[in-house]
Amino acid sequence: MTQLKIDLRTPDVADAPALFALIQQDRTHLARWLPWAATTQSVADERIFLRYCQGRIADKQLWLAVIWVDDRPAGMIDLHNFQDRHADVGYWLGRDFRGQGVISRSLAQVETVGFDQLNLVKLNILAATANHASRQVAERNHYHLDGILRQHIPVTTGFADAAIYSKLATEQ
Repeated sequence: MTQLKIDLRTPDVADAPALFALIQQDRTHLARWLPWAATTQSVADERIFLRYCQGRIADKQLWLAVIWVDDRPAGMIDLHNFQDRHADVGYWLGRDFRGQGVISRSLAQVETVGFDQLNLVKLNILAATANHASRQVAERNHYHLDGILRQHIPVTTGFADAAIYSKLATEQ
């Protein structure tokens, strides 16, 4: 079995059609955990989002990358909510790319960015308690389960409890 080539690239507005196609292909699943998936209804919506992200990146309020697998866009991963040298990690992946270690390998690269380049001391991952796949990513990558935040994550049906995981720079 050949190793997948995974690159994290700065988002470009030209990525919008391919990213939108991934969302469109898997909207029901993505929207269960990520409300933006239900409201991203066109390539134009994705372009608007990418332009917004580029502004937040320029303002150093966001670090975001498109995950490319074998030269195909596969999803996104980011660092956001920067405060007190902490940041939250967010990610999503198109269905054809799941179950192959793509997020774990991407997360390792993001940890390097966060801890080594941005000098963060802690990264957090929040996942709805019922989102077992996302929770497994945190656990497989040695994030510590800090607790459960009740009714914390907005989902299409209201709010879901969230498991909050963390990793410290000293735990790399």
